[in-house]
Amino acid sequence: MSGTPPPDRPHDLPLPRTPLIGRERDVAAVADLLLRRDVPLVTLTGPGGVGKTRLALQVAHDVAAEFADGVAFVQLAAITDPGLVAPTIASALGVREAGEESLVDRLRAHLREKRLLLVLDNFEQVVEAAPLAADLLGACPLLTAVVTSRARLRVSGEREYPVPPLALPDPGDHHPVEALAESEAVRLFADRAQAVMPDFALTPDNAVAVADICRRLDGLPLAIELAAARAKALPPAAMRARLERRLPLLTAGGRDVPVRLRTMTGAIAWSHDLLPLAEQALFRRLAVFVGGFTLDAAEAVVVAAGDVGLDILDGVASLLDASLLRRTEHAGGEDPVDPRFAMLETIREYGLERLAESGEEEAIRRAHAAHYLALTEAAKPHMFLADQGRWLDRVEAEHDNVRAALGWAIERGEVETALRLVAAILPLWLKRGHYREARTWIERVLALPDTTPFPARSVVLFGAGTVTGILGDLDQAMMYGEEDLQLSREAGDVFGEGLALLLLSGVFIERGDLEEARRMSEDALAQFRQLPGQPRASDALECLVTIARLQGDDDRFEAAAREHLEMARKAGDAWNVAFGLMHHAEVARRAGDLRGALRLVGESLDQSRLFGDVLGVPGTIDVVAEVAASYGHHLLAMRWLGGIAAANEERGEASSVIDASRRERVLSAAEATEGREATEAAWEDGRSLAHEVLVAEVLDYEPPSTSATRPSQSPGMQEGLTGREVEVLRLVAEGQSNRAIAETLGISHRTAAAHLVNILNKLGLDSRTAAAAHAIRQGIV
Repeated sequence: MSGTPPPDRPHDLPLPRTPLIGRERDVAAVADLLLRRDVPLVTLTGPGGVGKTRLALQVAHDVAAEFADGVAFVQLAAITDPGLVAPTIASALGVREAGEESLVDRLRAHLREKRLLLVLDNFEQVVEAAPLAADLLGACPLLTAVVTSRARLRVSGEREYPVPPLALPDPGDHHPVEALAESEAVRLFADRAQAVMPDFALTPDNAVAVADICRRLDGLPLAIELAAARAKALPPAAMRARLERRLPLLTAGGRDVPVRLRTMTGAIAWSHDLLPLAEQALFRRLAVFVGGFTLDAAEAVVVAAGDVGLDILDGVASLLDASLLRRTEHAGGEDPVDPRFAMLETIREYGLERLAESGEEEAIRRAHAAHYLALTEAAKPHMFLADQGRWLDRVEAEHDNVRAALGWAIERGEVETALRLVAAILPLWLKRGHYREARTWIERVLALPDTTPFPARSVVLFGAGTVTGILGDLDQAMMYGEEDLQLSREAGDVFGEGLALLLLSGVFIERGDLEEARRMSEDALAQFRQLPGQPRASDALECLVTIARLQGDDDRFEAAAREHLEMARKAGDAWNVAFGLMHHAEVARRAGDLRGALRLVGESLDQSRLFGDVLGVPGTIDVVAEVAASYGHHLLAMRWLGGIAAANEERGEASSVIDASRRERVLSAAEATEGREATEAAWEDGRSLAHEVLVAEVLDYEPPSTSATRPSQSPGMQEGLTGREVEVLRLVAEGQSNRAIAETLGISHRTAAAHLVNILNKLGLDSRTAAAAHAIRQGIV
């Protein structure tokens, strides 16, 4: 029976039960798309629980006034038959069938002249009905649609908008509560925790734990809300401890939400169960990768348990469309040849459960370990050459996968695989400062039964001695070095013997036995020079440079430094070039050429930063500290030495004999000139510096002008703020957040937060508001 449709409902939208936290940029971006006449369809995609529906509702509310015929909301979650989409849309619009005219024709006629926004929620399980949406949009030029779906519709005119997880705070335990509270994810947790525990508040005692919880939950709003619902029973620290396995904790959804959203498992299973069987197999096998994977890695590993029945690239593309995978960037930026993909960890945990159930886990994990063993062994030679930064970044990107492979090899008693993995990744651990972690893995591997070929064990013993020496356990380092030397000599391995001698030389340097250290370094150099290409000869020369420097023999120090730098440059050894420039800076400082020393320090730091080295940076900054002290900037020198000491302690690195002697010289001069109290305050101030801020200060250091007239200083500089800190304070006073400040100045969010902490400490203030008011009073803005 025909009939006239009832009057339009201008704003047929569910009322949100809770406020939208964050998402300001996403709301603005989607609203802008919906108001463009050349964009008829916007599809919000993303994994279950990322907040697609909530974002769509907020945007629809915000733009409703721009649609003269209103907004219609159509919930599709309850249907699985694509043939029911048209009736469901018609029901929401009040359109009835009439005579022989099809319902689709009635919809076209009803919508043809209407300026209406159609919100189609949860389209993924009826995606075969996408042509219907395209048909309506094509026939109705004033109609605009926003769709939420875990997969895009793939129709003409569609603009996909991937909804990202909420912004997370930068890693680290040193952020003030105020900085952590700027994070969207942390704000959501706090808001939802207050719903079940009204007196919940972020404090210095719980803020770091809350930030960690949000990181472990990938910034997924649903996961964060489910966790926050437990706040009455579990304080943040206890909740964090239980998140080793996420899914069992995330089960406290409200009774008034759809069943699929009451648990995180249900949200993920909804997407998983829509996949064809072949894509389900690919999904669970890809869950073995930790921290992401490349297509090459996927193709090498997933076939180990049998053919999945589809092309890997096509399958990865389908999982991307289903929002079960996401595209990520390589450490050094986008790689156009081999793109990188990853699962959110919450989704990956679900995939691992399916992998364990499938009976394929053992084969997949064995293939995974074999792949990353081959990758790290192929990369190892390059981690000593001129382009080592790129290779170190590549291996660093796979660090989580190597950890997983190493853990599997140890658990299975695959001794050779474990030793070879450690031997291959050792350069990364040493050059990027992973000392404590390296020691833990090495000790676990060396505790396995000794049934492996000599070379792999020898390299691991060298690594064990080097790491324990850096961490200050000289007795244990000596034991490892002596065992390695004995094994190498018994096997007639010239290279291994050279490495063992090099290790022992370093131990004798730290013990103060410089003559024995010199003898062993010279023996190591002789061993390396017997080999083609003289591998590691630069390392032996670097030890001889250090020994001459400690012995106070300036002529031998300068000659050895020159030979070392020449050899490092000839070999393309960027790591030793950085060390060589640092030694040359010290030569210049001792000769009184302070500006030359600063120039060489800058070159050394630039070189180190190219490949992310941390081992040589402290020595380089130490040189600048002595230069600053020579210019009378004693407190600045103490501040930098305090920063280096804190960074070394954080990595577990023990103070070397060079560090100790330099610190004593600078400390004595500072106390004599500035007094003990001011000296100690400068040291403690430096210990709170973020590493990036410390390096930036050193690179920005300008020695005083030779002019007798001291240049005038800005108000901020007169109060002890650096130039960069004055810039940050000005932006704070202008109302910018830390993230906005970071974008304005081209620095990281973490560095901006660290600058603010330093400003508050120096000015004796306790809040951002107080800092802004101070800046205004002082005329900084």
